[in-house]
Amino acid sequence: MKKSGLNLIGVKEFNRALILQLISTSSKTTRNNLAKASKLTSMTLTNITSELLQQNIIVESDMENDVKNVGRNPKYLTISPNSPLVAGIWVSKDFLFGILSDFSLNLIAAKREEFRPDETPDTILQRIWHLADHLLHLSERLVLGIGISTIGVVDTLHGIIKNVTNFFDIKELDILGYLQPRLPIPVYVKNDMQAAALCEMYYGIGREKENFLYIGLTNGIASAIVSNRQLVNNLTGSCGELGHTTINFDGPKCNCGNRGCLELYASVPVILSKINEACGTEFTVFREAMEYCKTSPKAYSILENVSEQFAYALNNLINIIDISTVVFGHSAFYLPDEILASIAYTVNQISIFKNNRTIRIFKTRFEDNSALYGSVCIVLDQLFTGKITI
Repeated sequence: MKKSGLNLIGVKEFNRALILQLISTSSKTTRNNLAKASKLTSMTLTNITSELLQQNIIVESDMENDVKNVGRNPKYLTISPNSPLVAGIWVSKDFLFGILSDFSLNLIAAKREEFRPDETPDTILQRIWHLADHLLHLSERLVLGIGISTIGVVDTLHGIIKNVTNFFDIKELDILGYLQPRLPIPVYVKNDMQAAALCEMYYGIGREKENFLYIGLTNGIASAIVSNRQLVNNLTGSCGELGHTTINFDGPKCNCGNRGCLELYASVPVILSKINEACGTEFTVFREAMEYCKTSPKAYSILENVSEQFAYALNNLINIIDISTVVFGHSAFYLPDEILASIAYTVNQISIFKNNRTIRIFKTRFEDNSALYGSVCIVLDQLFTGKITI
């Protein structure tokens, strides 16, 4: 996520992408703000914004009447209501969720489809394709590309899910190979935690912090790292499988082959099962169970135990990567604030960095939809880094 431009011949597209990124990720900005953030000359900045205005990618508007300025009033620059769009699909273990969005994450359309119990690799690929095709026909505006945010370990170079557990007995799924020949726009595939981290990098905590760790709680527990405003990635696009960190060597055997993995103690299905068993409830929706925990001491005590287990696993990761800002997302958004505070307290007590810095935990502002918004951010990342152009 670059924040400064270059005044060199041959970098026009880089600078253009940077300015488009700064406008897209700010609610409202001015040329003066863009100049400070990009460090571009006035002439370069004027040329870029004039071109974007002529192409109807951005628009300008007057400042509010209560804003007083000496001399000429500056103009706000925002994404045009007629600008191109991006599409995204979130492939979770339970559903598909597709959206159309502009460059500022304003939703144009959305559609969710639940998986059936008898899904196969072929039916899932067909459903992703039909949903993508449906999204592309919802607007006459140009769609630059479609991002697929998916569960599992993903080979991002080839767009293949290489390994996934508890997903209709599917172990591998060639999403890119199936979709790209059938769609008229570029297709990009990433793990959903990495996609969520991209969303946070451009539109969330990343606007304030250059380094952070994203933690997603679902049927499993995984993570993604942003360092120096760059998503830490490799050729296979693997994510941090925090859920398969061993916290009890004498614990039960996990389906990954290890024993006592965090996922066996703190994933969404496990937490729901513990609450239902202890309290005689029948919760299937995590959000509802978390609301219940606020009024039930017995249910809340289960979360307290989970928070301690979570803290020790999280501390292992923080001690390795040395990042002090943590963002909880996916279903972790619904954990009570006091539980997140408890996790942060424990980590700060046991961390090797406790005398040098304070580990802070935040909730994502995207509720449990970071991976959904992240699906379009996969495409926007290509645009904002100049890898694709309009």
